[in-house]
Amino acid sequence: MNVSTIRKTGTIPASRDELRALLALLDDPDPFVREKVDERLSHLDESSVPVLDEYREKTVDPELRSRITELIHELTYTSFEIEFIEYLEGGVTSLKDLEHGQLLLCRLDNPTLRTELYRRQLDRMASRLAPSIHPELAPGELLQTFVSFFFEKEYFKGAETDYMNPCNSFLHKVMQRRRGIPIALSMVMLFVARRLDLPFYGVNMPMHFLIKYEAENQSTLIDPFNRGRVVSIDQCSYFLRNHGIQPLPVHFDKAPEREMLARSVRNLINSFESGNKPGRVEELQRLLGFIMQTGDRE
Repeated sequence: MNVSTIRKTGTIPASRDELRALLALLDDPDPFVREKVDERLSHLDESSVPVLDEYREKTVDPELRSRITELIHELTYTSFEIEFIEYLEGGVTSLKDLEHGQLLLCRLDNPTLRTELYRRQLDRMASRLAPSIHPELAPGELLQTFVSFFFEKEYFKGAETDYMNPCNSFLHKVMQRRRGIPIALSMVMLFVARRLDLPFYGVNMPMHFLIKYEAENQSTLIDPFNRGRVVSIDQCSYFLRNHGIQPLPVHFDKAPEREMLARSVRNLINSFESGNKPGRVEELQRLLGFIMQTGDRE
C-alpha cells in the first residue's frame, strides 16, 4: 500500500491573527459572512491545528468546541490515516502492538490527544496492582485479586445505559469515565496484565467479548462487562444459541491481536452508525479495510 498517494490538496496556510478572526466569526449572524468563513476554513492546512486547539481549549461554548474539533479532525485525518497504515504494516502481533493501535484510534475522538498520558496511566494502574500480585498466591487467588482490582478498587463497570455511545469504546474515554463495552474494558485489563506478565488473553466470542485466564493447565473465562464474573463454556454456549449462533471451539480460543483491533473498529462503526455520523463510519470502514489487507500478509 502506497501511503504517499493519500494527500490533501488545495490547502492555504493562515496566520495566527487570521485564524483568530475566522474563529471569532464562526457564529456571525450574517449567513454570507459564515459562508465565507467556512470556505476559508476549508482551505486551511495542518499548520493551523495548534492555534485551533488553543482556541478550542479556551472556549466554554460546547457547540463551538465541537465545531473546532471537527475542523481539526478534517485537517489531520489524512496524516492520521497514513500513520495508521504505517502502524499496521509494522505488524500487530502483541498486546503492546494492540495498545498502540487502540491509542491511535482514540485520536479519531480527539485528534490532538496526548496518548502518552493514557499509556502512563496504564503504567500507574499496573504499579498499584503489582504489590498484591506475589508468587505465593494460588491461581484462584491471583484471578480474584486481579479482577477485584478493576471493579472494586478502580471502579470500572459495564456501560449498561447509552451502550452505543462511542465514549464506551474509545480507550481514553473508558479510562476517564471508568465504564465501557466488553472489549474496551477488556483492553484496559489486558494492557495492565501485560505490564505484570500475567497470563490473561482476549477471547473473541461472538456477541460478547471475554477474557481468558490460564494457569496450571486450566482456563477460566471472565466477563468484564459483568464485573469480572467467571463464566463457563456451557453458559456461553447457551448465550450464543439464544442469539442464533451455533457455538464452536474457535469461539473460545485466544484472539489474535489484529482480530481484536478489527473488532474494536467494527464496534466504533456500529456506534457512529447509531449516532448517524456517516463521515466517521466511512473513515472507520477504510481503516477496517486496511486492517484486513495488511492482515492477509502476516
